[in-house]
Amino acid sequence: MKTLSIDIGGTTIKSAVIDNGQLFDKKSFPTSKNLAELAELLQTLIKNYQNNESFEKVALAVPGAVLETGIVKFGGAVTYLNQVDLISLVQSFFPGKVVVENDAKAATLGEMKRGNLQGVENAAALILGTGVGLGIVINGKLYKGEHRQAGEISFLVRDRQIVGIDSFVGSGLSAVALIAKLAKVLEVPKDGKLVFDELKKNTNPEAEEILNAYCQEIALLCFNLQTILDLEKIVIGGGISQQKSLIDKIQMNYKQLFLVSPLIEQTLSKISIEAAKFKADANLFGAAEVK
Repeated sequence: MKTLSIDIGGTTIKSAVIDNGQLFDKKSFPTSKNLAELAELLQTLIKNYQNNESFEKVALAVPGAVLETGIVKFGGAVTYLNQVDLISLVQSFFPGKVVVENDAKAATLGEMKRGNLQGVENAAALILGTGVGLGIVINGKLYKGEHRQAGEISFLVRDRQIVGIDSFVGSGLSAVALIAKLAKVLEVPKDGKLVFDELKKNTNPEAEEILNAYCQEIALLCFNLQTILDLEKIVIGGGISQQKSLIDKIQMNYKQLFLVSPLIEQTLSKISIEAAKFKADANLFGAAEVK
């Protein structure tokens, strides 16, 4: 089914037509400031796509918890989505099928159907963006949990001295937070590509220390997930996952954890950690797979 996929993120809204696993006519916009602006953007966006394409479904990936009815229980980084019935909103100007899913769960679906989690029975997709998202695959199926909030890893505590939102994974370990720290030290704009290009060109011990500390924490997160869920593989998604050096550092730090004690290696099996196939476009591909 040809689908218009729309990924509503904390900083950017992306869209593309997905047809048989292929992506066409990708667009990107700054995230709308309020619900009225978003509704206007979605209506205009859908109309403009309809001028060039015929599609039967609109699929939206959003941050936060999404109820089975399509109501966004909590919009995460896009707070004005709280309690919004996105399906009804979009159907007011698009008569076809409309589906809504949490962005990390959508990304996981995309990796399960056509990406690096194909055929993997027990796995996870860790999405690093404005926040931190997690999709969990148990026995070959996307696990949503009793309240459809499995994987809301942004609320995992990373510092027992809780002093604010930065004490939680979603704020302290987001890709946006990392890029902001690195950009400040490197004195470049807050752009992931520019930051990593600068790191490749010039040695900066302070920036390297920040990056290594971040990768160590992500590796710890993967390690902890493995102890609880007994996975085969974790894929890292989000735009930052395009940086091979980041994935390499996460893998290295993960392997080092097994050297802490022989008991760890005797008890736990090492898992594969790699970049998601669709990287920054995982949410777009995955949303199209939502039924």
